[in-house]
Amino acid sequence: MWIVVVGLIFATLIILWRLVAFQVVQGPEWAERAGDEVLVVAKPERGTIYDRNGAVLAANTADYQIGVSPRLVTEPEELATALAPILQQSRYEILGVLQSDQSFAMLSGRVSTEVADLVRALPYEGLQIDPLPRRFYPQDDMLCHTLGYVDFDGNGGSGLEGYYQRELAGEAASAVINISPLTSQQSVIAHEGADLILTIDRSLQYVVEEHLRSALQEYRAVSGSIIVMDPKTGAILAMASAPCYSPGEFYETDPSLLLNPAVSKQHEPGSVMKLITMAAALDSGVVTPNSTYYDAGVIEVGGHQTYNWDRSAPGTTDMTTLLARSLNVGAATLAMMMGTDVYYDYLQRFGFGRPTGVDLMSEAAGQMPLPGDEFWTESFMATNAYGQGIAVTPLQMITAASALANGGVMMQPYLVQEIRGENGTFVHEPTVLSRPISPEIADQVTAMATTAVAREVFEAQLEGYTIAGKTGTAQIAENGIYLPDDVIGSFIGWLPAENPELIVYVKLDRPQTAPWGSQTAAPAFADLADELVVMLNVPPDSVRLQADVIAVRQDQ
Repeated sequence: MWIVVVGLIFATLIILWRLVAFQVVQGPEWAERAGDEVLVVAKPERGTIYDRNGAVLAANTADYQIGVSPRLVTEPEELATALAPILQQSRYEILGVLQSDQSFAMLSGRVSTEVADLVRALPYEGLQIDPLPRRFYPQDDMLCHTLGYVDFDGNGGSGLEGYYQRELAGEAASAVINISPLTSQQSVIAHEGADLILTIDRSLQYVVEEHLRSALQEYRAVSGSIIVMDPKTGAILAMASAPCYSPGEFYETDPSLLLNPAVSKQHEPGSVMKLITMAAALDSGVVTPNSTYYDAGVIEVGGHQTYNWDRSAPGTTDMTTLLARSLNVGAATLAMMMGTDVYYDYLQRFGFGRPTGVDLMSEAAGQMPLPGDEFWTESFMATNAYGQGIAVTPLQMITAASALANGGVMMQPYLVQEIRGENGTFVHEPTVLSRPISPEIADQVTAMATTAVAREVFEAQLEGYTIAGKTGTAQIAENGIYLPDDVIGSFIGWLPAENPELIVYVKLDRPQTAPWGSQTAAPAFADLADELVVMLNVPPDSVRLQADVIAVRQDQ
């Protein structure tokens, strides 16, 4: 009993002493530490990007960094021997770190999951493996320019990743919290990034990219772009440019490849611009589809002589023939008939010289000097009419032409159909950019473009379908002069012509097998359209005509 009493007294004295020490001797120090505060940051998960059918196009994964606490390593030589082949580093360099007097050192800045797993399996103390978030693209380089990339700091650098940085990244939350256990702790919750649902179908995109690669190889072109759009809504169904890159390895990519050529790089469009010139001339009333002009094979405007591409002088020519034979003199004549004010007013109505507002990062505005500008000359009236001396992006060109396929209404192009976030789902509503021409004029130009394809561009024809379209061949200008042998071949077409469900723009840079868009871009268009009508379930003319007849009979 005395032993128990002595023990209790002894324990009581210890407790009393510790209380005095905490509250009196160390009181000021603990009072100060009780007021310590730390910054707590909660980082959100970046949103996922899906195609229109739910296939994942961009998601999140992690790399890892490998660190070590040398003071905790008991077998440095054995650990260095084990780490050297895994980290692919010198054993002696690793050993030097392990035998140092540092409290912590970094062995590798960013390694794959497989390497981290091998390190994690080693039976040694002192190693530390920390995750580093990074973006993952399961389709590899598919949609590379459209999706863009995300750097190691979580910032979108181009494409959709850059344009929707705020929505995808979410919002981090932070708070300064008192570490005292007697203080009530507040929750720190981040706002997670929103998910994007695109207008693009992965399968359709794959087919377009395959056709672009085949066209570049067949016609020995150095680069190119293809855009497929729904002219009625402005929805981009596919957008491909080559050469491409792997977004997950953006840091190893030539910086010039990171820009999306379809929206960020400008080119002179060539004769596809004659569609716009013809539409403006008809809508302004200076000509009708039955009007004629005299084509002498050359016209001089502002001291510059314009010739037809084939050096022909067809004489009296009607409007459909002008378009079908792609006569430069005819296009320049139409522009001169309209005059500068009227013609450039129409070009601005069609959106040239300004961005379309598409939801992609770094869209270029194009270049269209206007009368009165420093660099505008009178000769531009002629050259602009057939697509030289004016610069556009592929997206601008297809957007302008889509007005012809959509009853004179030009829709704003877009790629994101839905944004799904914490506050609900935002669904994109098609937006009208402008109404540059009347529905009647749009139908007239479509009919003329249909005849042009049927009469002259056999390479672009598709059995069972009426195609409206126009070829383009533009010389490439560098350092203020046009290169004699370098051209851009293009074709823009929509189908079915009388009720279009899709419009396609094909652009091939510097093809080597032939100098004309009718021999390169046009057949590439036909090969692609042959698959697109099947994938998009576009019935041929005969089936649609039969369905229309049945519908009329039922109404009667």
